[in-house]
Amino acid sequence: MPEGQSSAPRYSVGQEVIFQAALTCFYRHGYDGTSVRDIAKASGTTPAAMYHYYASKQELLMDIIGRFMEQSIEVTRAAVEAAGDDPSARLFAAARSHVLWNASDVMSSFLVNSEIRSLEPDNRRLNIAQRDKLQRIFDSVVVQGVAAGAFLTPWPREASRAVVTMCTAVATWYKSAGELSPEEIADRYGFLALSLVGGQADSVSS
Repeated sequence: MPEGQSSAPRYSVGQEVIFQAALTCFYRHGYDGTSVRDIAKASGTTPAAMYHYYASKQELLMDIIGRFMEQSIEVTRAAVEAAGDDPSARLFAAARSHVLWNASDVMSSFLVNSEIRSLEPDNRRLNIAQRDKLQRIFDSVVVQGVAAGAFLTPWPREASRAVVTMCTAVATWYKSAGELSPEEIADRYGFLALSLVGGQADSVSS
């Protein structure tokens, strides 16, 4: 299972502490319900420390969302490329990877999908561009599968969007203490994705 950004630091120690504190506060209390002082208290620092790394609370939110989306795109693209040329294997890998990524970092995934409303216009446009880039990976796989006769859906774009939405939503209910492991959930969603596009699971293995 891939590690989400909540467990994969890439900043200096000081910035990462603030990043993680903000992530937790935004998740628990929402962006509007979290103040800079709340973030400082949760990180054991001061408001001045946050402003050393971020010009505003908005910039910090965008960093959390943008970082998760950037990594989501990278993880999904790598999974598709590693799956080879078979359309069913490629879609199965994309769906499985997307489920595992969102389940690996429920807090960030939740913020990406709930706090787009809190992004200022320029940041919202950047976030939508990232979402579109991720969606195009799935679109390409599905459209190519239909062209090759591997997928029977008459609505490839709609089916592709449904696959992404379904896989992303795992983060809204997934619990680490649940009866299924992330890998088991990912396998099932991979097969569900193939079913959605009218594909066959013969060429994939969980």
